[in-house]
Amino acid sequence: VNFLSFSLSSVFWGENSLARRERHIIIMFGFCPVCFSSEAALNATTIASVRGGDTGGGGKSGISILIVGAGRLGTWLAVKFAKNQKDAGGEMREENAKVFLKGSGRRKRVGGDKTRDIVAKLVEEHEISHIESYEDERFQKVMREKKKGKEEFRFDYVFVTVKTYAFDKVVEEMTRANIPTPKIAVMLHNGIVEPIFKGLGDGYVPCVIPQSYDFVDASDGKGERFTIKVKNEEKPWAMPNTDEAKRVHALLTSIGANSQPDEDFEYTLLRKYFINCVANLLSIVGDCNCDGLLDTKDLRTRMDVLYHEMYAALQPSHKEGFKKMPKNFYDVVFSGLRTYGAHFPSTKLDFDAGALLEIDSLNGYVCVRGRENGTPCLEHEKLIQEVQQLVKQRDDKMMKK
Repeated sequence: VNFLSFSLSSVFWGENSLARRERHIIIMFGFCPVCFSSEAALNATTIASVRGGDTGGGGKSGISILIVGAGRLGTWLAVKFAKNQKDAGGEMREENAKVFLKGSGRRKRVGGDKTRDIVAKLVEEHEISHIESYEDERFQKVMREKKKGKEEFRFDYVFVTVKTYAFDKVVEEMTRANIPTPKIAVMLHNGIVEPIFKGLGDGYVPCVIPQSYDFVDASDGKGERFTIKVKNEEKPWAMPNTDEAKRVHALLTSIGANSQPDEDFEYTLLRKYFINCVANLLSIVGDCNCDGLLDTKDLRTRMDVLYHEMYAALQPSHKEGFKKMPKNFYDVVFSGLRTYGAHFPSTKLDFDAGALLEIDSLNGYVCVRGRENGTPCLEHEKLIQEVQQLVKQRDDKMMKK
């Protein structure tokens, strides 16, 4: 089903009393603003879910969305919004809907920054605007318009797609720019971390994403045009089964992104977490993809040790999730890893790109829980040390170049 070709025109400024109201969808994750407007028919119930039950006029402003993080996932999400606009016609796109993708604002890495170069090409192809700072006048103009007549403006949704090591910077930048805590924060990341936005309750919506996202050269190796390949695209993003998460689900459905509120969310989180922790860092040490990890005897043996250490370390802290685990959970984890086939884990891709790595929220979290619960995780600690040494060697080599 092509969820992208629904109509916002009738709901946003046609029937349903939303008469010709500007709707700003602000996706801040790195580089791109996309407009969102359409001509076929979006169900009023979906809009009610997205907006928290209100489909009427009442002087209420349009949905506001901020996506922070400009990597593969964030770019894919921005392209989905852009394609929705294009597939629907979108002749009023610039006037009625604006999407901004907030970049990191960092300098290019030593030796180049291939990811940013590819994102720039996708931004241009899909006519997605981008900002690198909240001080950008285009963003400030939208903020001024949204604040009119209000004591405080809060984004309806903030999607955080950055790596977990950048979470503190996300909060710091938003605070410095006087951007209040959002109504709903959607967290799209690997690993397990403490909430970065406080006091949201069920408005803090973590997601488990079974997909992997890769940039693929679509110009016969010339590097002129790129697409984003999604592995396991048919599987839904999982999220808690709360009213706030259901609103997120409605919004994602409206742009053709597969998601599903999950009553067994903690188990689903742990299942993906086990896969990440047996594979991501080890793929750097083994310099291989997921199939290579499973098919190389020594690496496969190490994954078994990582699995059993993790099981013992996490069980006391995640009792509800462990209650849901089937007896064959070991097989579930490794058969799940096999579905990624020749894909390289995201942490391995980050390593190859010269980027910082998520360690504390992955194997580092296992070590912390193991020390707390008296179950040493020596293989995890060894693996972290090996990866840190490889990162140092990589960075020294890049600096020499």
